[in-house]
Amino acid sequence: MNLLYFDTTQDWIHVAVGNFDGDSNLDLMAKQIEASPKEASFRLVEMIQVALNQGHLKKPDLIIVPNGPGSFTGIRITVTTARDLAQLWEIPVVGIDSGELYAVGIESKQKNQLLPMETTLVCLDGKQGKYYTKYFDGTTFLETKDQTPSEMIQFLEKEQITPNNWYYTGNFPSFYPNSAIKIEATNLNLSSIMQYSLEQIKQTNLKNYDYLSLLPNYIRGTYVDQK
Repeated sequence: MNLLYFDTTQDWIHVAVGNFDGDSNLDLMAKQIEASPKEASFRLVEMIQVALNQGHLKKPDLIIVPNGPGSFTGIRITVTTARDLAQLWEIPVVGIDSGELYAVGIESKQKNQLLPMETTLVCLDGKQGKYYTKYFDGTTFLETKDQTPSEMIQFLEKEQITPNNWYYTGNFPSFYPNSAIKIEATNLNLSSIMQYSLEQIKQTNLKNYDYLSLLPNYIRGTYVDQK
């Protein structure tokens, strides 16, 4: 199975093409990485074409993208492009939570694991003084929330949680320890993200994931009104 992955939901453009064998082993055939958030609207399709050419593919068998949360414009570009290509190529397309994929990607780069080995907190800068937070409790990912720093502190104190790993994008969260790691364009393992994504959809019927099923995960209900 040939898989296309791309992401413009944060301050970067990621494109990767890989092939999975019957045992879900990934051969990463091509990848494109740029830290150019303002150029995603006209650079993404070009980068996808370059990656497909490098992988000697005319089209993939499946598209997987992070569908948010993140930048409103970035999510729209990612989801719209994925829907358009899935419709054009008549192939399935699947969206997975951005925070979940980034936790896997940065953890895997360090420990070569498909899931974090310890409790992990990811805060994606949502602007307006808030963060999109994703917590891994050591077994599963909890629901993504849109929180202020004070709300996040209250949650951690109430649940008596001290994450082993702290990751963030954008501005440094005030309640984070100085040892926290910033997620950037170059420190995510795209191979692990793609492999994890495939594992998540193994038990699903991909025929149900056509272009109409892919929806943006904006989370913030008032986001559109504030733009």
